[in-house]
Amino acid sequence: MQNVLLILAGGIGKRLNNSTKIPKQYINFGSTNAIEYILKNLNKNFFDLILIVCDKKMKNKFLKNLKKKFYWHNIFFTQSGYNRQESSKKGVLFLKKFNPKKILIHDAARPLIDNNLIEKIINKLDNYSVCTPYITHQDYVKYKIKKFIINNQNLKFIQTPQGFLYKSILRAHIQNKNINAKDDTMLTENIGLKTKLIKGSKKNIKLTLNEDIDIFKLLKRKIIRSGIGYDIHKINFKSKKKLVLCGVKIQHPPLIGHSDADVGYHAICDSILGALSMNDIGHYFNNKNKKWKNANSEIFMKFCNQELLKKSFSIFNLDINFICEKPNIKKYTKKMKENISRILKINKNQIGIKATTNEKIGFIGMGEGIAAESIIQIINE
Repeated sequence: MQNVLLILAGGIGKRLNNSTKIPKQYINFGSTNAIEYILKNLNKNFFDLILIVCDKKMKNKFLKNLKKKFYWHNIFFTQSGYNRQESSKKGVLFLKKFNPKKILIHDAARPLIDNNLIEKIINKLDNYSVCTPYITHQDYVKYKIKKFIINNQNLKFIQTPQGFLYKSILRAHIQNKNINAKDDTMLTENIGLKTKLIKGSKKNIKLTLNEDIDIFKLLKRKIIRSGIGYDIHKINFKSKKKLVLCGVKIQHPPLIGHSDADVGYHAICDSILGALSMNDIGHYFNNKNKKWKNANSEIFMKFCNQELLKKSFSIFNLDINFICEKPNIKKYTKKMKENISRILKINKNQIGIKATTNEKIGFIGMGEGIAAESIIQIINE
């Protein structure tokens, strides 16, 4: 085995003013906590195994679905210790049976881990036993004793992940008594191993105080996803019912369908479900189920909106296009936008509705059917 990532997640975060009393690494920021955020953005090709060192109760409460959610990572867990050094030692000893070549030890409270930085550390371990990132600060440093001047260029602020040859960090943990080391390089330096320092990133912040949470929310990667939906139905010229498009009843023969055959809403639903990587609308509202016979498609729209909320996504832009000879869609777009805005809780200026004919081609062009297509962009912040 070549590379292992060890994530330390046993801390309780006393300095964070948190009314929920949940340790900071388990607090949800949108749809993910800090540990999930690390795994979601981690290059899956870097590590053969990921070990999370945490309290068993926290694992069962906040991380019980982690392996299933991030199935592409080879994830293991082990119990944390009573301080950082002990937790790191427990993790390093757990890995003896895997005998990795290189190990990166990272604090779960640093969710903005950078793949480029990880790659640099892994590569440096070809020539060094220990490698860690650091940053400097440009602020003027004033010490309590007025005459004592500190040159801030001499200050190195150490970050994680810290990289080690596995045999080196294993030896360091065995030879060091518990000195409550604040990072693992203290242990390797105590046995005479020099640390290779490389430039880190100021974005790689540690979540310690409440303002760190605010900075993280500003810096974290925004996920934008797109989806496309399409629906088409024939017109029922024998029915006396009204046509329904995006919840608007129109004086025109209706469409044939199991529910109200609202091609506008159905296309929107499929675009939302597609953007969320879910199944199509028929999977959740089967047209063989009597429950949905003549159902108002607003029900389907509300279901899709709930799925957006569950996954902490919101709609950035929605574009709907109707393809038909009649009716004149332009007359109804204002009311359609009002309906969509109300159901999906978005502004009307985020919605585009337009229409085109099929140039007399096919059964739509012959006035025998209506189709709708929808393209959506959703964003997770």
